[in-house]
Amino acid sequence: MNNDNFYSNLNENIYFSQISNNTLFSQVPNDWYLIATDIKNSTKLIEEGRYKDINLVGALTIISILNLNKSIKIPFVFGGDGAFLLVPKSLYTLCAQALLAIEKISKENYSFDLRVGIIPVIDILNAGKKLLISKYRVSDDYFQAIIKGGGLEYGDFLLKKSDKYSLKMKIDSTFNLDTEGLECRWNSIKSPKNKTLSIIVKCFDEKDYEKVFLKLEKILGKDRSPITIKNLSLSFNSKNLESEISLYTNKIIKKFLLKLKVKCTNLIGYFLMKFNIGKWSSYKKRILNTSDTEKFDDTLRMVVSANSPESTKLCAYLEEEYKTKSLVYGIHESKSSLMTCLIFQRHGQHVHFVDGANGGYASAAKAMKKRLSKINKNQ
Repeated sequence: MNNDNFYSNLNENIYFSQISNNTLFSQVPNDWYLIATDIKNSTKLIEEGRYKDINLVGALTIISILNLNKSIKIPFVFGGDGAFLLVPKSLYTLCAQALLAIEKISKENYSFDLRVGIIPVIDILNAGKKLLISKYRVSDDYFQAIIKGGGLEYGDFLLKKSDKYSLKMKIDSTFNLDTEGLECRWNSIKSPKNKTLSIIVKCFDEKDYEKVFLKLEKILGKDRSPITIKNLSLSFNSKNLESEISLYTNKIIKKFLLKLKVKCTNLIGYFLMKFNIGKWSSYKKRILNTSDTEKFDDTLRMVVSANSPESTKLCAYLEEEYKTKSLVYGIHESKSSLMTCLIFQRHGQHVHFVDGANGGYASAAKAMKKRLSKINKNQ
């Protein structure tokens, strides 16, 4: 049986808060695979100011796999310093070649050691974990995969602790990696309030996620997006454009020429948006409607804006729940957010991965792991 269209055939769900409702989820087919990537020593790299490069390499996995066969809809999760994708058996060989090429680019152009692995879903299920998936409609142009059941966490564990699923084959010299659509051309986005918070929450009882999400929503309000049209601005700074340009070359002259080309493209885009020409008049609004600021992948992840009273109240609530051993959490605070873009159609389907500046999700995950280790130590 061909399960290539499993994800595209899923019914869409509207309410993000219904994470605990198992009737809205379907089990990923047994013959599919989980792709997992992770940048080694990302914490140290963040301390060195490499967070923009880290985000781009995380997104590189996603766009490269999605471009392998655009007729097959593939669910994915962006995690800041890595990514997860679920792919059908028919794409296995192409995915392996793409991952080897991504691993090479990461090493040669960014000096990153990227872990890559392809894990059979059946191995995850045999270990007693689940991979349950639902399709959440963010907007007309973006559907988000919501995944639960412990399978992603277990896949991440296998990627980091075992070499069983690492790729042993060699890259085919005829394989060409398609990164079309991956862009990183916006300045860091100043918080519309005075803080941008990257939040990760893991509840010990799945039923608590809805309660926690609704409480966070109440504290932060509906107007919590870290992105506003007013604060979106295209970059003309060579340093800001370095991450995207490094995808294609590590040669100084070629980089200079590519940066010049991107700056010219940005200049055209700036004027088209400024003077509301054609579909460009709604381009920034489309970005807001296709931004990946709240998601679920065995943990609740959010990048939000908050003022000081909201931030204080939120931290107090999560700490209280942590002390009662209902959940563990991590929060990273910054003044702005970063956006890495996947553009499938310039005036159609987009996905914009948003992370907090100066570490974002990776730093929040580190803080969460510390809290989790304290609980485990005291048990």
